[in-house]
Amino acid sequence: MTAANRSRKFELTFWGSAPKRYRRWHTSLASARDTAEKILDEMDNRAAHPAIIYGPDCGRDGITIN
Repeated sequence: MTAANRSRKFELTFWGSAPKRYRRWHTSLASARDTAEKILDEMDNRAAHPAIIYGPDCGRDGITIN
C-alpha cells in the first residue's frame, strides 16, 4: 500500500509534464478530476500529457484522463 492510499488522498500527476503548477494531492477524486480537466484545457497537446490519478478505488494503474 502506498502512502497515498494510507492517507486516503488522491495523487494527481501528468505523463510527461504539465505547463502550469497544480495541486498534486487532493482529498477527493472529484477535486483531482476537476484540477486535471482545468490543466488539460490549458494544454495545446493534451493527448501527449494525460493526467493520471492514483488513490483509493483507482486501481493499480490509476485513472487516466485525456
